[in-house]
Amino acid sequence: MKRLNVFFSVRSASLLTVIAALIVVSHLAAQAPETKPADMNQPAQDPGGRRLAGFAETPWMSEYTQVKDRFSALSESAASVDRIEILMAVRNQYILIKRNDVLYRYNFYKTPYEVLKLTNHDLQKEQWEEAEAVLYQVKIIQPFIASDSISKKLEVAYGPRTRSTVKPETKRGADIWELEGGFIFQWYEPYNGRPYTRTIDYISDELARRILKEREEFFSAEELDLLRKMIVR
Repeated sequence: MKRLNVFFSVRSASLLTVIAALIVVSHLAAQAPETKPADMNQPAQDPGGRRLAGFAETPWMSEYTQVKDRFSALSESAASVDRIEILMAVRNQYILIKRNDVLYRYNFYKTPYEVLKLTNHDLQKEQWEEAEAVLYQVKIIQPFIASDSISKKLEVAYGPRTRSTVKPETKRGADIWELEGGFIFQWYEPYNGRPYTRTIDYISDELARRILKEREEFFSAEELDLLRKMIVR
């Protein structure tokens, strides 16, 4: 988190830089030494249309319990055409799903208690802990697939990418789609001199802006609360 805080404390940072900060640590953590690509053709996910209102059938702002209950029901349903398993779940933080041999990490966020206390002085910690966090990001972790294959599927669903940080000499970086409602990061990794994709990030535009604003407020919350108490006294 210390690494993320550096990004969030820079008020002049662009939204795209902030979004990259939100996902770069988990992306780097997911990377491993070069691995032989799997011989499979898993399609990229398509939430539908060129607007990113969420991921697949799950909209942004969906509450943690709602998402977890849905996947629990799907994993137990005999009628489900997909093999779904909840591998790990931490309340109000994330849910790790295995669906047809591909991992999906659903990440959740809620306003920090210290920030809410700035405007709601009577808020109790127990009340805050009972509140549900909401979905703001989904990370796909799949076997290595040729990057151009993934790019073509994303372009069919969302049109051409809007920018890229991929360096031809290293074959590392990300193709980025800036869409109404959210962003997509397709990450590149090299293997035998060719670019492959193992991870794709989907993130809410609205919640990324909100997280940036509230993280900035978080750093000054303690000082502001102390000043308020001094003035009241």
